[in-house]
Amino acid sequence: MAKIVVIKEPECTKVPFLRGILVQSLLSAGLSFEHAYATAQAVREELGNKEEITTTELKAHVAQHLDKRFERAVRLNYETRAARDSDISVRSQNRRSPFSIATLTRSLEACAIKKGAAHEVARRVQQAIQESGEYEIDLPGLRRLIHQSLIRYCSEDTADNYLARLQFEKSGEPLIILVGGTTGTGKSTISSELAYLLDVVRTQSTDLMREIIKCYLAPHVVPTLGYSSFEAWRGLPAMETYDNRRETDNPTIAGFLAQFDTVKSALEATIARAVKERHDIIIDGVHIMPQKLDLVEASQHALVIPVMLAVTTRQQLRNHLSWRGREQPDRGSSRYLEQLDAIWEIQSFLLNLADKARIPVIANWSIEDTVRNILQYMARRLKERYPPNPSILDHE
Repeated sequence: MAKIVVIKEPECTKVPFLRGILVQSLLSAGLSFEHAYATAQAVREELGNKEEITTTELKAHVAQHLDKRFERAVRLNYETRAARDSDISVRSQNRRSPFSIATLTRSLEACAIKKGAAHEVARRVQQAIQESGEYEIDLPGLRRLIHQSLIRYCSEDTADNYLARLQFEKSGEPLIILVGGTTGTGKSTISSELAYLLDVVRTQSTDLMREIIKCYLAPHVVPTLGYSSFEAWRGLPAMETYDNRRETDNPTIAGFLAQFDTVKSALEATIARAVKERHDIIIDGVHIMPQKLDLVEASQHALVIPVMLAVTTRQQLRNHLSWRGREQPDRGSSRYLEQLDAIWEIQSFLLNLADKARIPVIANWSIEDTVRNILQYMARRLKERYPPNPSILDHE
């Protein structure tokens, strides 16, 4: 299905259509999360391969959809709340931007606050602004209101998560998230969700690095790169003498480590560039082995969050690989299923290394829970590095 670009009126700026944003708007209109998600999914399917749509057209389309499936009051509430959101503006350093419940909800979710609680706090914040009779609020005032609402409707701990996040943003340090895991653990999906919630523009995969290196070097120079991680042993010379032989006699792991050695420099260079240019990045891939990377410099000048995804049973891994085949027919699933034992061996190796290095291992049973577990770990790291200080609320 083609990507849809939404043309925001009246400024005519273009943004991608995101179901998550529409879900938040529908939650604001009073729908349950299940109904909001189902409606957003249905709207996206109805739009089909449409390439562009204006915000006015999109709102009208959503309103018609709501009219068909719910009471008329739901449509009226959706249209009224959409208009109200845009009436409130936030002032910061001589700039004004529209207040949005959806944007604030997403921002609070990034602080490891549950979706429902984040939405409730955002709604309470909007309500407090409206009840004040003022439809403009300065940024420090908004932050104080958010902090107070978190304490009142959530907890002191979630309010501290928010403070630590603000202090991190003010520091200017980049965020580097490393998502590891064997084939079929859902690394790309989780990375995409994290990028959306954390507003991270740059994402990268070690598979892409492998493909780029393969294009520039002759096959005999990097023989393992012509194979998937679980079949890299096929590229090993018959009489192998590389250092990894001392680490394992398992050919599957030996081939994988040889492949990692080739990708390692590109991976470290990507991280170093992100640190130097101070931009956030999320990198995922089977070659993410933080304990084998030189991250000393990066950890001093950036917040580095390494995590390892896992599937807990062979059947779950089989299900993931079968699903990948249905969602991405060009990649197929039969080859992966045939190599299930090798993929499982690599996972066992990765999890053992992660456990020894005390890197969080997260069982990926559901996208929402996995993302929240990563955000909770990140929140703990943030509070360790930036002890919460309410004075940050007064800064722009």
